[in-house]
Amino acid sequence: MRRVRLYRVSSVVVRQRDLGEADRIVVLYSRERGKLSAVAKGIKRPRSKLAGGLQLFAHARVQLAAGRSLEVVTQVEPIAVFYQLRRDMDRYVHACYLAELLDVVTDEGAPDGAVFDILVAILEALDAGGDPPTLVRAFELKLLARLGYGPEIDVCVACGTQVGKGRAGFSTPQGGVVCGRCLRATGAAALPAAALQAMRDLRRLPPQELADRRLSAAARGELERHMRSFVEYHVGRQLRSAEYLRR
Repeated sequence: MRRVRLYRVSSVVVRQRDLGEADRIVVLYSRERGKLSAVAKGIKRPRSKLAGGLQLFAHARVQLAAGRSLEVVTQVEPIAVFYQLRRDMDRYVHACYLAELLDVVTDEGAPDGAVFDILVAILEALDAGGDPPTLVRAFELKLLARLGYGPEIDVCVACGTQVGKGRAGFSTPQGGVVCGRCLRATGAAALPAAALQAMRDLRRLPPQELADRRLSAAARGELERHMRSFVEYHVGRQLRSAEYLRR
């Protein structure tokens, strides 16, 4: 008989659904292989050894056996299960949004170590008490930039000039900031200087430095409005978890 091919990945659970009475399909985002789907057999049984490390958002070292259509989880070594995300509803729904966004904008079998590191670091910051809206905006900006979606936040997308601290706007269809001279012609929405600087800071700073940062009320509202529009434009729909962020 052919030997079962086993391999290990460092991964985070970004989605899951029940399969029959005892099993569950988990969608993992891994450093080594990108996004992949696997069956966790018997995970819903009371004494399952897989359950602890395959909770939603759990960061674990997972051993898998290659299957015909889906991989099969054979062993799990938890690294961090982020208990605080489950004890605070606000943090939980923001983490759900991060996971859904990553799931929607990535394809299976396309690994990116930088994306994996961003995901883990933002989850760690959320779990440690960081401000959820600030961390979500940082995740959106870092993830979408890494994957090539943008937005452009330094150069005017209409004329190509550098956008400084003066009057500026933001155009979702054109992909980013618009300088003051092009604002009326493009029909872009106004973007206050403080909000633009916040965008630049959140994209530039390492996730580990964001746990203690909190957007001002004004910048928070502006960034939420523009980034929500930008994400929905590129995804083609509103993410299901996004509606809970407004409550």
